[in-house]
Amino acid sequence: MFYTAKRLMIKTSFKKFAVEIARKRREMTRLQEDLADMLDHLAVIEARAKSANGKRYSTAEVKRALRI
Repeated sequence: MFYTAKRLMIKTSFKKFAVEIARKRREMTRLQEDLADMLDHLAVIEARAKSANGKRYSTAEVKRALRI
């Protein structure tokens, strides 16, 4: 009887541990996606700052230049 109860406790602990690992992995994936989004946003901001004094093109001008 004791052996069965101990085994059940170990199985339950293992399941809880596996659930916690899965939750942490999902959180890590979400954080990696957030970081990628922030880096993309930073690249856009840096590009805007770099071209702040340069000529800007309208969408129509770009389409005309690319013959779209």
